[in-house]
Amino acid sequence: MNSKQMLLAIPSERHELAMQEAIKVALANPAYPFGAVIANGRTGQLMASGANAADANPMFHGEVVCMNNYVEQHGNGDWSDLVLYTTGEPCPMCMSALTWAGIGGVVYASSIASISRSGIRQIRLSAQSVIDAADFRKPELLGGVLEAQCDEIFMQRKNVPPQA
Repeated sequence: MNSKQMLLAIPSERHELAMQEAIKVALANPAYPFGAVIANGRTGQLMASGANAADANPMFHGEVVCMNNYVEQHGNGDWSDLVLYTTGEPCPMCMSALTWAGIGGVVYASSIASISRSGIRQIRLSAQSVIDAADFRKPELLGGVLEAQCDEIFMQRKNVPPQA
């Protein structure tokens, strides 16, 4: 099953349940509420999670932490049946890492534009632009799952100085 068929075949309720788990993870860092979970696209089983930890390392965005946790727990094999759910549209760094890994799909809530309006600095290059620039793997992308809820979390976040 290719990734386009996989994300379309997953019921919206399952997308929402996985995103609710990503939101729970994100709330561990109320200043930068980026949380992610990886689920098996066929079964819905949650395989790993991660919250933004960029205060420890600037590369530790929620998606990267989640990917690292997945590899630690399950090894680095075939990612094509996996779906990463994240509270925010992946930045170019994270979307590149997900594309290199060969993940089957990425589902996000808040867009880069919405996150930017919350005061969190963003590189305004869409996740789809990163996917389109790759000539080898093309994960499917689905945005807007629980978008209003995540937009509110980003807008109400604890205000702290911008990340370096």
